[in-house]
Amino acid sequence: MLRSIGSVTFLALLIAGCGGGGGGGDSSSPPPPPATFTVGGTVTGLTGTGLILQTNAGDVVPVSGAAAFAFPNPLGTGAAYTVTVKAQPTAPAQTCIVTNGSGTVGTANITTVAVACSTVTGYTVGGTVSGLVGSGLTLAICVLVHNGPGLHLPICNNLKQVSADGTYTLATVNLADYSGSYLSISQQPSSPTQNCTISNAAISTQAANETGFTVSCAEFAYVTNATDDTLSTYRIDATTGAMQAVGTPTTTGTSPYATVGVETYYSGVLAFMYPRQYVVFVSNEDSNDVSAFAVNSATGALTAVPGSPFAAGTDPKAMALYGSGALYVANARSNNISAYSIDQGTGALAPLSPGASTIATGNSPTSVVVVPGASVVYVANHGGSNNISAFSTDLTPVPGSPFPAGGNPLGLAVGGGGKFLYTANPDAKNPSISGLRIDPTTGVLSPLTGSPFPLPVSHYMATDQTGTYLYVTAGTNIVGYAIDATTGTLTALPGFPVAAGANAYSVSVDPTNQFLYVTNDGAANVSGFTLDASTGALTPMAGSPFPAGHHPEFIATLFPALF
Repeated sequence: MLRSIGSVTFLALLIAGCGGGGGGGDSSSPPPPPATFTVGGTVTGLTGTGLILQTNAGDVVPVSGAAAFAFPNPLGTGAAYTVTVKAQPTAPAQTCIVTNGSGTVGTANITTVAVACSTVTGYTVGGTVSGLVGSGLTLAICVLVHNGPGLHLPICNNLKQVSADGTYTLATVNLADYSGSYLSISQQPSSPTQNCTISNAAISTQAANETGFTVSCAEFAYVTNATDDTLSTYRIDATTGAMQAVGTPTTTGTSPYATVGVETYYSGVLAFMYPRQYVVFVSNEDSNDVSAFAVNSATGALTAVPGSPFAAGTDPKAMALYGSGALYVANARSNNISAYSIDQGTGALAPLSPGASTIATGNSPTSVVVVPGASVVYVANHGGSNNISAFSTDLTPVPGSPFPAGGNPLGLAVGGGGKFLYTANPDAKNPSISGLRIDPTTGVLSPLTGSPFPLPVSHYMATDQTGTYLYVTAGTNIVGYAIDATTGTLTALPGFPVAAGANAYSVSVDPTNQFLYVTNDGAANVSGFTLDASTGALTPMAGSPFPAGHHPEFIATLFPALF
């Protein structure tokens, strides 16, 4: 026994001797773990049960009473955090609102998050819906939560689907605790697709039911009648696309020609709370100005924008929008374009600034388009220049501009997701369509292989909303082509040409990509077609053509603004 113990003792000494001494080992201690700190604060007014708070990282903490709280998982210095309510308390039902809920962890525990709870008192938010035929329209009450410097995140509750016209009421809320909240459309209708708007989304904080929120799902179109000096208004049937005239035509300037419509909006973090505004612009050839009209989103009625009409160059022939903030007008006899900024509150126009608000083009510019991806404005010069001028949206010429096109280019259209530009060249002897590739960085144009293509065309053209198909007018017909997404090559679609009307003039596709319209300048009417987005085929609508004024030139359907 003694011998065994001695052996073990000797072995232990041997191991200890091998491990140290002589400076051969590292005796330094491992570095301490990085410091971490908790995120928390206080809850006040809580009498209900079931309140659960959460962070953006998924950490949760249940709170059972008015007291201090802290999330169980600490965070390191520099970590961003956002605290929100995952579940509101019940028994009794309460609404809890978080303030000071976001920031960055420093070198101490966060204790400043404040959660204030109050008992729901039964006030409601509601109003009326009109023009709804689609399904899935969903309304919600939202509030903007501060989420870091300059960032505001909408948090939405009380979602409700509305399935038919009439009145609606959202779940009860304590409006006194919803300061800064607003009614929102969290999902637009489909089958058929519609674009609904709310007249004024801001929720007040008075202690009473809110019943005045009007939701309109109507779509409208506007047609210039060149020899009548008027603009006709139509309501678009969301299911069939049929056009029904609304009221009497609105007086414009002299010889109204082109028309475009856009949804403007207030900028900034509170943009969602303000009324959305649709505006229609009309270029008047002989009075050398642009009329602007605000649109009633429920009825389509037009009201002149303060300051309208706005001075343009000589013979303003065409217009194009850059988002909802800028308008470009091609002045055919001034041989230039004018650029305007659009007031997002009123729709009024002002010369674009800083920098130039006009710039020279080629001879007789008759069409203008803007390619948002490249931030470039392209202008077709029809009066013998046989080319296309190109400018950045601040009117700086693109290197190499102007670029050659076919004979007397009249109309422009952008296809292939902004990769290709096409020109309608209605030369009397050699009509053609030119195809050009757009450099996404510089905006420089280069001809596609085989361009210009010897194809029939008489006036203007348009692509569908996806840029997959190109439609051009040819005499009394419309002709359709498929656009190759890689090469830009045009392939004739089966079933074309499709009959339109006398002197088929301009083409427009509605924002939902379901309907296509052609103004027939020689027939005082508009042809309407349903558009099959899977094939590009067009089918005449029941009731088409729809009556218009004398010499209808262009049609505008209203486009929602993009945020």
